[in-house]
Order: sequence, then C-alpha cells, then structure tokens
Amino acid sequence: MVHCNTINYYKGFFSLVLMAISDSHYNFTLVEIGNYGSNNDSGFLSHSDMGRALDDGSINFPDSEHLEGCNLSRLPYFLVGDEAFGLQPWLQRPYPGKSLTEKKRIFNYRLSRARRVIENAFGNLRAG
Repeated sequence: MVHCNTINYYKGFFSLVLMAISDSHYNFTLVEIGNYGSNNDSGFLSHSDMGRALDDGSINFPDSEHLEGCNLSRLPYFLVGDEAFGLQPWLQRPYPGKSLTEKKRIFNYRLSRARRVIENAFGNLRAG
C-alpha cells in the first residue's frame, strides 16, 4: 500500500507544496515539489505531473493481490489521502461528515491508521 499527503513549508512570506508518495517502509517513491502553499492540495495534485500521470495510467500500480484472511479474491493497490483530496479510482479518502454509520467510522479510523505511515515519513524527513 502506498500513501499520499502534502505538507506546506513556511519560510518568510511564502510556502511551497511538497507532495509525496511513500511505501509502507517510509521510503518516498514519488515526490512533487512546487506551486504555492495557498493553493489547495486537490487542485495542486490535479494540475501536477504526478496527478496527470496517475489519471492517465502512466504510473503503474502493482497487480491486485489476495490478502490472507480476507473474503475478497483480490484487492487493488491505491493511494491513501486525507479529506483535502477528491475520491479517485486510485485514491481512497475518508467519508466526509460527522453523522456517519458505524461501518463508515471504522473505515475512516482504519484509513487514518494507514495515513500515519506518510505522516511518519514526513516526520522522519523533518528530523533528518
């Protein structure tokens, strides 16, 4: 599983967006740097080289795999993002809102746990 997130670095009067994808071992596998921090993450992704490559299929995800203990035959790989991103076939994000069913709250919790990997990767980068 890979993850996606953005971080704004503020320095003086401007900021740049650093958007990255990492694997489950905190290794950055794809990085996009640019645009101003005042632009929203979803807009930055959709107008970036990374976003265009994800949309047109230029970035090849690994083949779907069977997960041990899962009833489904095969599960696809996808990116995990936060609420700032729009839902895409290659990107999962939490359900919006506060009045969610128990299943949706559980999904959001588990997705949040998966997003901790990219948060920790950025934490390791900062501690560097």
